[in-house]
Amino acid sequence: MGLLQEILFGLVTGSYIAIAAIGFTLIYGIVNMINFAYGEYLTLGAFVGLLASTALPVPLPVAVVVAMVGGGIGSLVLARGFFTPINQTGPVPLLLTSIGLGIALRNVIRLVAGRNARYFETETTTVRFDSVPDLSVGPVDLLGGFFVTTEQLTVVGAAVAVFVAVHLLLTRTNVGIAMRAMGDDEQLARVRGIDTQLVRDSVWILAGVLAGLAGVLMAIQTNVSATTGYSQILQILSAAILGGAGSPYGAIVGAYVIGLVIALSTALLPSGLTGLSTAAAFVILIAVLLVRPSGIAGTEVREA
Repeated sequence: MGLLQEILFGLVTGSYIAIAAIGFTLIYGIVNMINFAYGEYLTLGAFVGLLASTALPVPLPVAVVVAMVGGGIGSLVLARGFFTPINQTGPVPLLLTSIGLGIALRNVIRLVAGRNARYFETETTTVRFDSVPDLSVGPVDLLGGFFVTTEQLTVVGAAVAVFVAVHLLLTRTNVGIAMRAMGDDEQLARVRGIDTQLVRDSVWILAGVLAGLAGVLMAIQTNVSATTGYSQILQILSAAILGGAGSPYGAIVGAYVIGLVIALSTALLPSGLTGLSTAAAFVILIAVLLVRPSGIAGTEVREA
């Protein structure tokens, strides 16, 4: 395929990774934990959306809203049940608990939903652009024609809407300002009268809503299975660290870097080595951190 087509694939991949990475990095920056169960939150959101669109059935936009609501509620329930009781024990117990919770959730989903992949039924409209200028080197067509589908436009458009909404939340609302204050200094925020437990609950709900949305968008592009979110957790973690752990804006940039690297390396590598595309993204992550340990956004990674 042409270069423009691969860039488009990278933007789509980066979009749903970015949505998930925002939720992941908010948990890290405010709750002060690395939640390895977050991939399963995406899987739960994808299955809730699939169930709503097939069993009820409801239109896809309504199914997305149902997945977001279900993701927010599920995230809060899991946090209250497993993480809130051990908030004061430190990041290591929280990390180990999240790993165990992720394994348990993944196996429960596999037992209930089975191992087979499921697919969203969507009406696809494809627009082709074949009049792109031909800038070729020898036999290789660098640009060539490319196509855009409604699913791809939906994913990118949803990501842009999320970016705007999160920015407005963090900068224009009392809850968002309290989140930023707590992320800077939780003790000082408590002294200033901020209900830190309420802020934690708000972060869990927001992260679950974003996970539900990202799970459905990912499933629209690929499929839904018990490992839908688990297969993406390392890319989400990499995007968060690459952008500067704790920075939602850095997570967005990091996600698009990861998405573009994966897409372009998949196109450039020989067919038998396409599985190394994810490894190429990690190489970029390591290279950036060697030059700038605090990540793209300049936010220092907290010590566990």
